[in-house]
Order: sequence, then structure tokens, then C-alpha cells
Amino acid sequence: MRTDTSGGLPALAFGPFVLDRASKQLLADGQVLRLGGRAFDLLCALAERSGEVLSRAELEARVWPHTVVEETSLRVHVSALRRVLGDGVAGARYIANVPGRGYSFVVPVVAVPAVDGAPVPAAPAPVPLAQHAPPPPARRLHNLPARLSHAIGRSSVTRTLGERVATQRLVSIVGPGGMGKTTVALAVAESQLERFPDGVWFVDLAPLSDPGRVPLALASALNLSASSTDPWAALREPLRESRMLIVLDNCEHVIDGAAALSERVLREAPRTHILATSREALDAEGEWVHRLAALEVPVPDDPPPLEQARTFAAVQLFAERASANSDSFALSAANIDIVCHLCRQLDGMPLAIELAAARIDSLGLQGLAARLDEMFTLLTRGRRTVLPRHRTLQALLDWSHDLLTDVERVVLRRLSVFRSAFTLESAAAVLAGADLSPEAVVDGVLGLAAKSLVAVDASGLTVRHRLLYTTRTYAADKLAASGEARQLAVAHATYFRDALLQALPQRDILPIDEWLQRHGRMMDDIRAGMDWAFSPDGDALLGVQLTAAAFDLVNELGLIDECRAWVDLALEAVHTLQPAHPELELRLRSARCFHGSFTKGRNFAYAANIERTLALAAQLNSAAQSIEVMFSLCANAFGAGDYRDVGEMARRVRHYAPEPDEPAAVLLSDRFLALSHHYLGQHEAARLLAERVLHYPAGNAYRQYIGHIPRAVSMRILQARMLWMQGACDRAVDLAAEAEAHAEGSNPLALSQALAMAAIPVALWRGEDARARVLVERLRRHADWHSQAYWQSWARSYDKVLAARAGGGPLRLGIELGPVEALSGLGELDMLGTLVESVVSMVAVERVGSGVVGWCAPEILRAHAENGLRGASHAAGDAESALTRSLDIARQQNALSWELRSATSLARLWRG
Repeated sequence: MRTDTSGGLPALAFGPFVLDRASKQLLADGQVLRLGGRAFDLLCALAERSGEVLSRAELEARVWPHTVVEETSLRVHVSALRRVLGDGVAGARYIANVPGRGYSFVVPVVAVPAVDGAPVPAAPAPVPLAQHAPPPPARRLHNLPARLSHAIGRSSVTRTLGERVATQRLVSIVGPGGMGKTTVALAVAESQLERFPDGVWFVDLAPLSDPGRVPLALASALNLSASSTDPWAALREPLRESRMLIVLDNCEHVIDGAAALSERVLREAPRTHILATSREALDAEGEWVHRLAALEVPVPDDPPPLEQARTFAAVQLFAERASANSDSFALSAANIDIVCHLCRQLDGMPLAIELAAARIDSLGLQGLAARLDEMFTLLTRGRRTVLPRHRTLQALLDWSHDLLTDVERVVLRRLSVFRSAFTLESAAAVLAGADLSPEAVVDGVLGLAAKSLVAVDASGLTVRHRLLYTTRTYAADKLAASGEARQLAVAHATYFRDALLQALPQRDILPIDEWLQRHGRMMDDIRAGMDWAFSPDGDALLGVQLTAAAFDLVNELGLIDECRAWVDLALEAVHTLQPAHPELELRLRSARCFHGSFTKGRNFAYAANIERTLALAAQLNSAAQSIEVMFSLCANAFGAGDYRDVGEMARRVRHYAPEPDEPAAVLLSDRFLALSHHYLGQHEAARLLAERVLHYPAGNAYRQYIGHIPRAVSMRILQARMLWMQGACDRAVDLAAEAEAHAEGSNPLALSQALAMAAIPVALWRGEDARARVLVERLRRHADWHSQAYWQSWARSYDKVLAARAGGGPLRLGIELGPVEALSGLGELDMLGTLVESVVSMVAVERVGSGVVGWCAPEILRAHAENGLRGASHAAGDAESALTRSLDIARQQNALSWELRSATSLARLWRG
């Protein structure tokens, strides 16, 4: 029982809403909104403490006192609340998720008097609640990394570039390495957050080695799932109407790819702007180039006094970094001349100044100046010839390298094997060897960080380190010259193989979003490991092992096409291994079976792979792999629209289990049997199985056997469809909404399925075309954003259905809709036949007649009869027979909605 604490309390007003706690109503502009009791209690809890972060435990205690609830219950109700409030629509934001802490109501709330039975008027002088904790500012869309330092001496150029970015759609910041291009770009990007409502998105191109992967890097930054063969398909729609700023950082080594992407964005995304950093111009059409100058330094002929010298940006930067590295350093009249000399010798280059200042603690200012003169002997001799600035940075890096200890030199060059940020633990594991202890590695990394050769990111729970791109490139050259490159590549790939294997058990324990947050950052290093392992100088066995271990992570990240390519490459390599590794082949073939479930129809290669996989599983007595293969078979049969085959496969699942009642096998079998029964029209059997699947013990232990769609989503989809067919139309709407809410807390595929298979058809069957239009638009945008070709087909078809029903003319297969082959599959054809009579074809009628599909049989037969009556006056006899059969099947299925339609058509026929 819930505790009612609302009596006598004032109402709460926020935005256009009034929360009347006395009458337990939520009103918007005077209209009462539909809100369940739990959701109402949750909204009260959040609104009463606006601006505070409430933990999951606090909210559950308020909404479900003395009750143990599933982990997803709170998330589902928050999602439902967000939909009611319009959270996220037109920039509105009410409930914010604070990762690791809970939820916060982020809009101002005022107390107003409640009036029983009438809309609540606004108080003349509302008093804000929770004054001790003002609500945080609305979240802004961006993924900008925290800047490692503020941009000293760059305020003017930041303003100039900010104005330029607002008017020019492609702006490039060009200059040598170490000039501070990224720092300036981030400062400019931060200044533009309010100008670009669809976000400011940072794309680090440094980890890339292939210019062709630039579009994939952009898709990743935008959280889009993109095909490696056609990444622009995923980018086209999200970019087309978006007003966003894209920051392409470190373009120089993939400049052709960056230029091509920029030109395409300029052509096809008219409201998107690009800010690029590169050592050279992109030479792209429409590019505006800003060459970033060095920091201003005092002229040598007229040494300035101390106070005037302080105004030069290069001096300010040196003084700040030197003070940070040495407590005893302070800029003074006694040392200002030396500092100015150093800044001039370093050409005002920010990175060079920072690297030099990092040595002041060990060398002192005088020693630093002396060593700098020695280091620059060659460069000074050629200064009059205006040497390229990257030669200056190269020399400075050489000099910094010479000042390192022997251990630090080894650590620096070996660190170049990492493609992304690393922890001290991962560095020790990869770099240590017979000549270098783990403790020495840690000390070396910390020493390099103190000398500004390793960047430190302490913004998260775990401190991570990384090499700046220019430093990593320099260190990689040193590694190649050392003869240690292969040794480090083996250690690197081995480490990430083992890290993946250790991560896999956590997948069955942690929520999937948390699991991906922890381990998804490994992808750049995983790619690098596989690139090397499958190279001529690589290690095929290690590559196969790494691919097998990475399968789950890559798929959960939505990189299906990329994963399939790696799996195919590994399958080619596994046959070359001596001795044979059947367990690895089984894992890879099982993965290939899974990918086959995403293809349309059946083919010989897929069948041959299934046969070989099952044989290997039997040979190795691997029940788990057999069950995974059966999942793929069930999914493939379902995608092919053969629902009898789905049932047969589902029954065979238990045959491969070690015990008939093995939980994973039972869950998988029941789940697909529920699908099979429903789609065959056996709704009562499907209902019982769906309820059993939903009430299966909670937990993630069998996630690998239930695919990307949580059972809380898939079974509610079934229930919503069956409830409508059996006449419980309002309840069907509720279940479809529940499926949608659960899907919102899951993954992109789940939401598409909830919309396309339940929410949209239920709305269309009810004749609520206006609501269906909103849902179809949501499906279209969602499928386009996540590059889901299968669901894009459904969205296109639903759009055409709505147009036809709105009087836009007939909708015919092979003309407006295209041929059957153009659809996502026969399941889509079945669905369309229940929405527009003219779409029903002989293919659909034959499927009903053969018994491979039953759920739509009454409506397909009825629509076919109606089409016959419109086409020929002598077809009345055939139509009556078809309608009678339709009515009989509907009654057998207890499908009252189909029965009513069939009876109406039959009565119309009899009336003549």
C-alpha cells in the first residue's frame, strides 16, 4: 500500500503544468493529463525536491514502500513521465539522469494554492521551492572533452573564430604541431554551444590510420551505428536538418578523408558547420583557413620591463607552467630577460614552452637556457632560411627525449602502442618485461606526466593517461627503430584479448549501458590489435582469439557490419592454424550464425555454416554454443516469416541443453514458442507463454540467449497485439506504451521493434491515424539515426499507408510499395495487408492458405474478398466463401476485432 502524503498540500507549478497533490491530478493548461498512481507519486517526489539529486533507493522507497521491485521499474516510470511531460520536445527538459547518483527535477517549481474540482490558478506571488538547491542549468548537447589547460593569449582569436564559424560553414585552424590548435578549437566550440541547438560534436581523428574511416569516426561521435561499407547512409538523415557544429581534430594524417567528408557535409547538410584543425589546409571547396600564429613574444632588441613583459602571452604561459612544476619559481625582474629569451628561442610555440617549463625543477632557469642553446645549435644555424615549424617541434621533442632517464625513454616509446587513453595498470601490463618491472613502468608514466609528455585525465572515476598525437607519432618512430615493435604489438593485443575475456562475465551482471561505458573505450585499441594481428608481420592465432573475444562488445556497440568483416577475416585465418583450434572456429561460426539472423531470407552459405557449427558444438560437447546457434536459427526463421519453422526450432532448443529444464534453454524455447503461436494465430497458447517468459526470474544471466530485444519489450509487444485482436483495444494501447517505455531504457533495436510491431499497428487498427503519424515519424527518425535498414523499410511503408488512407490514392504492391523483394521481408507484407485492403496480394493469400502465418489470416481473407468484389461482379460466390472462412478462423482464434470486420463485410455482401 502506498502512503498518501498529499492531503492539504499546495499544488506545484512548473512550466505549463500544475501538479495538484490534493486531487492527485496533473494538469497542463487546465486540462487533466492521464497519469498512473505510481507515476504520480514519482513526479511528486521529484518536484517536491526540485534541483536535488534523488537516489534510486530514495525514489523507490517513496513510490514502492515496503516492496521489492525490479531494477527496471523505476527507469520505466521515469521514461513514462518524460513522455507525458514532453521531456526533450523542442528543447524542454524536466528530468535529468545523473549517472551513478539518481535523478533530478531540473526546472523551477513554485507552490500555488489548490482549488478542488477546478483548474488550479497561478498564485499572484509564487514562492520557489528548494531555494537552498537551485536547479542546475539545462543540459547542452555536446561531447567536448575537458580542456587540459586554458587558452592563454587566445581570447582574441577565439572571438574572431567564433564569429567566423557562425558565418562560414567550413573553418580550418591550420598550423604546426604544438601550436595549440586543439586548445583553440575547443575554446571556440565551447563559445558556440548556445548557437547550435543540435549540439557541438568533437571528432578526434588521431586514432585513425585509414582516411576511409573518417565518416565512421563522425558517426561514432554522434552515437550512430554506421555500416563500414556505406557510413554516409547513417549520417545523411541526422545531418540533413540538424543545426550543429562538428569539430574535426587532427586532420593532417587523414586529410583526404577529412576533406571529402567536409565537402559532402557542406553539400548535403545545409545547416551544419565544421571547424577543423590540421597542420595543412584541407583544400576543400568552401574552406576558410585561419593560420594559427605563435604566442606573442617580446622583441629581442628592446627587452621590456617586468610589468610590460607580463602582458605577453608566451611569458604568461611559461610563468604559469614553470610555477606549476616548481614551487620556488616566480617571475621577477631578475629572471625576466632569461624567460623572454627562452620564449623567443621557442618561437612562442605553446607546446614547446610547456615542455621547456616542465624541466625547470630539475635544471633551473639558467640550466634550462644553457641546454636549450645546445639543443638548438642546428636549428639556429638554419633559422634565417625559415625552417618549417614542425622541424622545431621535432627538435624540441628530441631534446626532451634526451633529457629523460633511460627508463623514461623506454616507457615513452612503448606507450606509443596504445591508440587511446590507458590506465597505469594497463601500461604496466603491456610495457613490462624482463628488462622493465611493472613498478618501473608506473614510475616512468608518472615521470613523463610530470614532464608534460603524457596527458592526464582525472575527470572520471579512474585516472587515465594518454600521449598527445604528436608525441605518440614521435614515440612510435622511436619504437620502430628500437626493434621492439613486434614484441609490444604482441603484448598489446594479448592484453586487450584478456581484458575482453575478463569483461564478458560482467556482461551478465552489469546493466548493459554501464558495461559498455566501462569497456567500449577499448575499441580503438582492439581495432589496432586486429589490424596488426592479421597483417603479414602479425600473429594469426592472436588475431583469431582477439576477434572471438571482441564479438560481444562490438555487437553491443551496434557495429554489426564491422564485426561481420572481422569475423569473416578470422574464419579465413582459423583454417590456417596448426594445430587446429576447433573451439575458436566454433565461437567464430556461432558469431557468423548470429550475423545471419540479420539477413533476409535463407541461403546455402548460411545453411552450410549452421550445419558445420552444430557439428562442431556436438564434437566439443558445447551445449551453450548449440543453444546460441538455435537462437540464430529461430531468429532467422522469424525474419523469413516462416512461423511454423520458428516453433519447430524452438522445440529443438531443449534437445541441445545439458538438462531438459536447463534455465537458458527453457527461456529461449518459451520465448520463441510464444512468437510462433501468436503469429500462427494460436493466441491463447501465446498469451500463457508470454506471461511465463515475463515472470521468469529477473537477472541478466541469460542475456546472450535473448538477443538485443529484452523480453520485457518483446512479450509486451505480443500482448498488445493479441489484446487488440481479442477486443481489449484500450488495454492494447497501454501494453504498447509499456513496451515502448521498456525499450527506451534498452537499446535502439528494441525501440524500433516496439514502435513498428505494436505501437504503430495498434494505432492504425484503431483508426487513430493522427497518432500513428507521430509514431511513424519517430520510427523513421530513430531508424535513420541508427542506420537500421530493416526498420527504415517499415517506416517507409507506414508512411505510404497513411498517405493512402488520407485519400492519397490507392496503395498497390509493385507500384507505390515496390515489389515484395523490396520489402524487409514477408512479415512486413503480412502487416501491410491488415492496414490497406489494396495491398493484399496472392503471396499473402497463399501464405495464409499454406498455414505458415495465421495471425492476419482473417483480415487477409476478408480484404481479398473485398478486392474481388470490387474487381468483378460475378465474384460474389467466391467472396462469400472467403468471408465465411475468415469469420470461422477469427472465431477459432477468439479474435473479436477481426471477427467484427469479417461479419460486417459478410452482412454488407448479403444486403447486396
